[in-house]
Amino acid sequence: MNPRHPLSIGIAYSQALFTVLFTLTVFTPHASSLTIFNSSDAAYHYYGCWNETTELLNTTQLRALDDGISVQLPGSMTVPLCLDYCTHNTSTQYKYAGLEYSRECWCAGDLNPLSARLPDAQCDNTCDGDTTTACGGPLRLSVYELSEDKTGAAVPMRFLQLLENKGLIEDYGGIKD
Repeated sequence: MNPRHPLSIGIAYSQALFTVLFTLTVFTPHASSLTIFNSSDAAYHYYGCWNETTELLNTTQLRALDDGISVQLPGSMTVPLCLDYCTHNTSTQYKYAGLEYSRECWCAGDLNPLSARLPDAQCDNTCDGDTTTACGGPLRLSVYELSEDKTGAAVPMRFLQLLENKGLIEDYGGIKD
């Protein structure tokens, strides 16, 4: 068969496409291989994968978890760090904690009613600090709900230690300017 013949080119293209698609299908990790963090020791339990609401049409573009606090820890975020942050960072105890884009942590008292629960497989980004655990995705939040009152509990040292190591606070004394 002539290698420049249109049929030969089509067959070669089909074989190459099959190889690429087969490789992506077989060897690309999917959300099913990610762990959804759920610990009986944590103050929060997994509540599901929810969509972000900032880009919904005809809305005020509030976030799914809008009325609280947030932190970004590129390269370091894990679910336990986010849950610690939402539980102990201020005197306010937040009902919801959510992780988005592998590194963002959002804490809020309410989940926006415009946010909808999605299949867990849509929260398929790994955490920057733990590549085996799901941490939301683009405009997707892995949401956790407060399961018991932890008021007055000591501030977890692993979150504060991480902030100090990153140069964001000094001796647990507060956020740097």
